Amino acid sequence: MNMIPSVSRQIAFVQYDDQSSSMTVQYHTGFKASYTNVKQDEYQLIFTSANRYDSLMRLTETRYMEGQSPTK
Repeated sequence: MNMIPSVSRQIAFVQYDDQSSSMTVQYHTGFKASYTNVKQDEYQLIFTSANRYDSLMRLTETRYMEGQSPTK
């Protein structure tokens, strides 16, 4: 399991589980959003990006647009 701490002022961390190919976004408010079927290379793009927040938003926007809304 991998974790990216402090992505932004709103997001406390992003966690990725390579066993289940799932990603969890933990907000500072306590809200958690989970995404399934996230490829490891998609997560790696967030991890290595100079602007992690924008990379995360692009990935989650794509997931939402594809009909995969986050679970709470």
